[in-house]
Amino acid sequence: MAAIEELQLLNHILNVKEWGVVEDAGITENYFQVHKETFEYVKGFKKKNGYLPTIETVMNKFDTFELVELENIDHVVRAVREDFLYREFKPILVSASETFAKKETTAAIQQLQMEAGRFLKSIGLRGQGYSYIENSQQRLDAYDKIHGRAKDEIIGMTTGFKPLDLATNGLEYTDGAVDYFLVFAPTNMGKTLISSFMMSAAWNSTLDDDYPAYFALEQRASEIAHNWDNTLAKVSRLALTRGTLSNEKRDAYAEFIDRLKQKKKDMVIYDLKSNGGKPYTLDQIHRILEREGHNRWTLDQLSKLRLPSRGSGDLRQRLYDVSAGVRDLILDTGKPAIVVAQANRDALKKVKKDITENVDAGDIGETFAIVQDASKGISIVKVSDNTFRILVIKNRENASGQSFLVRYDFDSGIVSLLDDSINEQYF
Repeated sequence: MAAIEELQLLNHILNVKEWGVVEDAGITENYFQVHKETFEYVKGFKKKNGYLPTIETVMNKFDTFELVELENIDHVVRAVREDFLYREFKPILVSASETFAKKETTAAIQQLQMEAGRFLKSIGLRGQGYSYIENSQQRLDAYDKIHGRAKDEIIGMTTGFKPLDLATNGLEYTDGAVDYFLVFAPTNMGKTLISSFMMSAAWNSTLDDDYPAYFALEQRASEIAHNWDNTLAKVSRLALTRGTLSNEKRDAYAEFIDRLKQKKKDMVIYDLKSNGGKPYTLDQIHRILEREGHNRWTLDQLSKLRLPSRGSGDLRQRLYDVSAGVRDLILDTGKPAIVVAQANRDALKKVKKDITENVDAGDIGETFAIVQDASKGISIVKVSDNTFRILVIKNRENASGQSFLVRYDFDSGIVSLLDDSINEQYF
């Protein structure tokens, strides 16, 4: 307990009339364990009057306050700060050690890593500012890595749709940009279909080290896997679940499965069954990403995450917090994500009344902060049983508003773009 250092700091402030030493060190009343009320009084006095009280005034008001011999003020500030850090970090270490004592070593390491990261961030040791000059060479080196690319060559992973790749540069995961890629639409408009296709399209065209995770918080893992079989094996989605493949198609499906089993890379689906029937929390997702080594992930969908305590505000506020948490997780881990979210009921009514209407950023169902958190985003409108209109509604550092039509042939598993001449059939 740094009781003497607390007194020394207060004595220094009042004798030298130097409040800046507190502000520069980021010291607040929470740093004071014994003389907290005294510090609050001095702070409030200065805020009200614009100057500090005399040391005699403080002594007359607080019996516990006394004159002490001053030491080096830098030493005193370090001692007060260190005592505070010790008190705050000790419960984190204790909790991790309890997990370790249960012989859950990996979980203990992950718990300590995550909580320590949050702790450092909370005390302002994670970001010391970005020097424009000192980082100039780094920016040049980063540019040189991509110099000479063709205009139609993207930096990130493909989304599976050429127009979307060209508009957004794909799903980016470099130091300069790690994407929170929003996919949103009214209910029953193809959010899961499109987002699962985007994930598998990138997986099917990337290097062997691609190892994505799909968090399916609405559908079963087998349903997502059948979506992938539909487009990758080119077999009927309906026939897969009804047992009505022709003998020829069944044999082709079996050959695809044999080839699939030879692949060195995988995709993993985490549904509610994988979590004992409960929705995932962000901490659980974080641990899975780190433990299993996934390099990117899809969250389907945002509102289904297990939210903070019911007492922590209304639904809008909790979703605001969850979206911010997703953004922080993406940035902290450097693992990009496709995040599925729901458009509001008015958007559904609008497109049902007039299928040519677009769903834009203002139609986000839960809270507009989700759009603000995203680096890129698309909306989806189902214009017929197998045709979808995709609109770019968020595209940080690039233009938005581009749209295109996609035909999803559930029988053949072929996903194709429709050109202008075909567009006219649907409008």
